[in-house]
Amino acid sequence: MGIVPDFYCYRHRLNLADIEAHYGAPIKLNFKPIKEPKLPFEWNITRFNSDVNKHIRGYDLIINSNNTSLGLDPSLNCISYVHYPRKARLMGGISLAKLLDIGRDPMQLNAIRYRWHRTVAPQDLQIANSAFTAARFEEYYDTAVSGILYPPVDIHFKEREKVGRRIVSLGRFSPNKRQLEQIEMMANLREYALYLIGFKNDAEYFNRCEKAIKELKLTNVHLVADAAEEERNTLLTSAAFFIHSLREEPFGITTVQGIGAGCIPIVHNSGGQKEVVPFEELRYENEAAIPDLVRALEKSDRVDELRTTLQKHIAAYDSSSFRDQFSALLEQKLPKA
Repeated sequence: MGIVPDFYCYRHRLNLADIEAHYGAPIKLNFKPIKEPKLPFEWNITRFNSDVNKHIRGYDLIINSNNTSLGLDPSLNCISYVHYPRKARLMGGISLAKLLDIGRDPMQLNAIRYRWHRTVAPQDLQIANSAFTAARFEEYYDTAVSGILYPPVDIHFKEREKVGRRIVSLGRFSPNKRQLEQIEMMANLREYALYLIGFKNDAEYFNRCEKAIKELKLTNVHLVADAAEEERNTLLTSAAFFIHSLREEPFGITTVQGIGAGCIPIVHNSGGQKEVVPFEELRYENEAAIPDLVRALEKSDRVDELRTTLQKHIAAYDSSSFRDQFSALLEQKLPKA
């Protein structure tokens, strides 16, 4: 569209060479870091909105990826792409641990500010990444979401022969990804092999996973930390099943990747996963149910039908579909020449 965007942030780890390597083409853009205050995490999110106001007045359009409009100048022409409303994350019950969480939001002061944040400006177009996120946003705000735009997912994989009893899970090693529960589950699925692929950005949790494998004497669980793209894709495309255990996942990019790689997904029955995997027989309430579910699917004569239907279903998440819809949003919000 001939637009060279400016990216405002406190800090970033990307550079133009990284972006060109990822997309296979040079992308013109300007990084605009602004001074970062030394504040707890949650305070930084809304402080950024306040700090950036003086820099972004005069732009034709602001694309807000901060999951909150609290602090943004209401006169700005905005598209707010909401992956999950920050207010919903903070307002879920007050506890002593939350009150004393110095690293994130001591005394829940930012959570208190959100209590009075019920509307956003008319020119701030709220776009959700799933129907689940849209419903959660409208639960906490008087403003309606203007549309749903599913994230773009690379789902083009080389076909590979399936290893019938191979299961893959993809996601950074983190308690909320529930790799420990998946490991414990495999004690009842010893005839299957589980490959846990993810970034090792929580070394303590990764070590707990290693310890659990040893204590349970599991030879059928493999931790694949910081895998290269080729190794990840090889494991994905050779696996028969893909497991995703995060509760209330707003969307589930890795599940779409698993389906695109030809896996049968087995996901928790919550959040945006219900949209990505619209078959109840592929969803569960707790990990204890997974072994019976996997064995039943292995014997089912519907597996090929499910795989084909799911791969057609995820075409809506392809990057070309995202580009078409996002371009339409830009045309709607940009001033006419």
